[in-house]
Amino acid sequence: MAFMCLPAFAQNQKSAKSPDDRAKAMTGWMKTNLKLTDDLAAKVLTINQKYASMNQDLQGGTQSKMEKMKAFKANEKSRDAELKGVLTSDQFSQYQAKKEEMKEKSKEKMKEKRNAAQ
Repeated sequence: MAFMCLPAFAQNQKSAKSPDDRAKAMTGWMKTNLKLTDDLAAKVLTINQKYASMNQDLQGGTQSKMEKMKAFKANEKSRDAELKGVLTSDQFSQYQAKKEEMKEKSKEKMKEKRNAAQ
């Protein structure tokens, strides 16, 4: 649930357990897929670390699932706004497209799990 969508990538990484590990995994994925320069990757890493930490705090919080979901979505929106400020328009468009693609794959997997459980 943390990070939603593209950030689901980081959740699926078995080796990426701490917020810093998740941020590094996410940044590595973005560096490869969006062809980030080292300088840009450093800026993206800072953003990813900020939101990975915020989302980690949310996961451990006492809020209801609905409150957490709203907070995760708000964090995702803020993170995207920050990323839009550092990525080129082409990179941000690619990021949005890949994020949507992963969201659809995640929905399909959840649907398959539900159908298998029936």
